[in-house]
Formats: sequence, C-alpha cells, structure tokens
Amino acid sequence: MIPDILLLLCGVGLLSGILWHMRTQRWMFLLLIAVGACIICVLLCLVSSRQMEEKAADMEIFQGHGIQKLILLDAQGKPVKSWSLDGRTSLIIGKAGQNQELDVDLSDCEYSSFIDFQHAVLNFSMDQWYVEDLESHNGVKVGKVEDGECYRVLHRPCKVTAGDVLYIANTKLLLT
Repeated sequence: MIPDILLLLCGVGLLSGILWHMRTQRWMFLLLIAVGACIICVLLCLVSSRQMEEKAADMEIFQGHGIQKLILLDAQGKPVKSWSLDGRTSLIIGKAGQNQELDVDLSDCEYSSFIDFQHAVLNFSMDQWYVEDLESHNGVKVGKVEDGECYRVLHRPCKVTAGDVLYIANTKLLLT
C-alpha cells in the first residue's frame, strides 16, 4: 500500500513538472497523457485492492473459527433459537415425532408442517461441515455466503461454511 502511494505521489510530481515545461516543448503533451493514464491506473488498482481487502476481511469474520452454531432465524432474519456444534460431528435436523431421535427439533417453527421427521443432517468430516438431504419431501437449499446464490441439495452432501443459510422447507438456519 505504501509503495503504491509513493508511486502515485511521484507520478503527480512528474505530471506537475511536465505541465511546467509543456509551455516551451509541445511534444511533452504526449508524455503528459501517458503519465496521466498511469496515475489513473494506479488509482483504480488502489481502489480495487482496498475493496478486495474489505471483502476478504468480511469473509474472515465468518470463516475465521469455522462453524460453531446453528441459529434459527425468524421471517425478519432475527435469531429465535440456537444449537451449539462444539464437539459434535453430526446433527439430525427435523421435527419431533414418535421414536424420532433429533438434534435440531423444528417442531415449533411456523413451517413445521413442511418439515419431515428426519429432514436433513449436518456432518463434520475432514475439517469441513456438510449438509445432506435425507430424501425429504420439500428439500434442502443452501444460501452460500461467498456468492449469494441459493443451491438445492440433491443426491450428495454439500459443503457449508460459516455465514451460509440452510433452508429446511421455508425455515432458515444460519451457520455461524
């Protein structure tokens, strides 16, 4: 960053010198255009690199410590309930029923009628979390933090990271 600023200051100094001498030598006009274009390129590079650094810092907030919690969100995106993933390697998500073992019970959610008894599972394998649809009727989707896209989970586990949102039927679960 500091070398870029020094380069920019040198370019401005050179530009000033060219403007000063341009009164007597007309060919300096071409040099003026070239130096001006270089300064604009350096400015654009500085701005884009700063934006990329900010985006990387935002991603580190989510990915710095991996996934530690699963948070149930209401329709406005506010937390309602959470489950800790510390020390866990697998969590079954669904709604309680007879003889059903669940780690994440969504029975009291607004859209529980669309959730199967064993709807999805979160598994930890090889230092990554994965979500898998357990052949549910209404499916599982993942809203990915890195590109903002929403993907349907079909026939195989899908890697998830902190900041991703799981859609179990219409119920939103944030991974943090």
